[in-house]
Amino acid sequence: MMEKELAEAVKMAQRANKEVEKLRNRLMSETEKAVRQGKQQLAAARKRQSAANARLKKARASLRAKPTSENRKKVDELLAQAKKMAETTGEIARALADMVERWVPMRTDAMIESRKAAAANRAAEMVEKAAARQAKSKKKAAPKKKPAAKKKAAPKKKAAAKKKAAPRKKAAPKKKAAPKQ
Repeated sequence: MMEKELAEAVKMAQRANKEVEKLRNRLMSETEKAVRQGKQQLAAARKRQSAANARLKKARASLRAKPTSENRKKVDELLAQAKKMAETTGEIARALADMVERWVPMRTDAMIESRKAAAANRAAEMVEKAAARQAKSKKKAAPKKKPAAKKKAAPKKKAAAKKKAAPRKKAAPKKKAAPKQ
């Protein structure tokens, strides 16, 4: 019964991990997309700013050559436009830097978590294999409880024929004790 509950818990944990992984991947893809768009916007803003600066430079050169009120108005308008472009470019750059600051730690955390999850999965697989081996060995050990068929005793070698013992010599007659006086 416990094995079924354990298997069910493992499946539930795997499903939960998959959902978390999906959400993390979606968040990462949205963040990466936002960073890409921010980079594109920043590049476009810088391009517009450099074009505005080039127009301003030409207008100033024409103002030096011909100091008229029309040229003065044009320079003032282009100056205001260039300032606005510079501010916009700065704001986009700061926003992009903030996104990148948030994105890089999220990305590293996601990489670390994925590696931890992979290691945990490998460890769980090893534990499951070990548990399966133990269960298998226990199943094999159960039939061994029956008494094993007794082996027939190896045939005994015939004892070598006994030699007759050599006849014993009679003990030498004891000397009579010397007469006491």
